[in-house]
Amino acid sequence: MKDLGVDKLLREKQICQIINPRLVKTSSDTTIRQAVELMQQERSSYIVIADGGQIKGICTETDLVQRILGKTVDWDHAVSEVMTKDIKVLTPEDTVGTAIDLMGTQYFDHIPLVDKQQELVGILSVRSVIRFLAAFYPEVVYNLPPKPGQVSETAEGG
Repeated sequence: MKDLGVDKLLREKQICQIINPRLVKTSSDTTIRQAVELMQQERSSYIVIADGGQIKGICTETDLVQRILGKTVDWDHAVSEVMTKDIKVLTPEDTVGTAIDLMGTQYFDHIPLVDKQQELVGILSVRSVIRFLAAFYPEVVYNLPPKPGQVSETAEGG
């Protein structure tokens, strides 16, 4: 697999081949408080809002910071009041390259995945994409200094 160029691999590798099976979701009648508690419990930076299998939106840490922090909010209102409603979705059969393009142009960290009936089947996170890409450049990625521009004055261990 490593003999394929990364460009070709991104055009051929399907999302279903790299996603983490973990999916955090709830229904649209969940309160803001319950949604935040679920995100904390699951240690998740997102929660997909779906009724049945139909996606209604997504609520992310960014949504909470932008729509709640510093404002008077009724925590018992439905999470649908603070979620992002107009979301883009992909299918598990779409390519990783397509996902990277969408994440890059729309600034998404999470993209819900749907089947042919538009029912929720998973999620792709930017973290999964980064892990996938890092596998192709392990020496470069793992040897990066912790601070950009940092230059070691001595050899490691020296």
